[in-house]
Amino acid sequence: MHIDFADKSTSKSISPKVSKYQFDTLNCSLEELAVLERVAQNPTINQQELVNATGKSIATVKRIMKSLQDKNYIRRENGK
Repeated sequence: MHIDFADKSTSKSISPKVSKYQFDTLNCSLEELAVLERVAQNPTINQQELVNATGKSIATVKRIMKSLQDKNYIRRENGK
């Protein structure tokens, strides 16, 4: 078996745009964060567009939206 040596000085890591502690304070799942990001980018996005953007089913998107509404991260506008 052959194993290549990985030079630690060339390792690559992910540098998120937002620090980890900000994600921790939201108390959201990764699915919820993905939906929140899409809604933040386009506040008028509809559920079908979220399905297309996330690859989740309509039932999953509805469940995520309900969860986010319960957490008060997404407010319903005009009774919709």
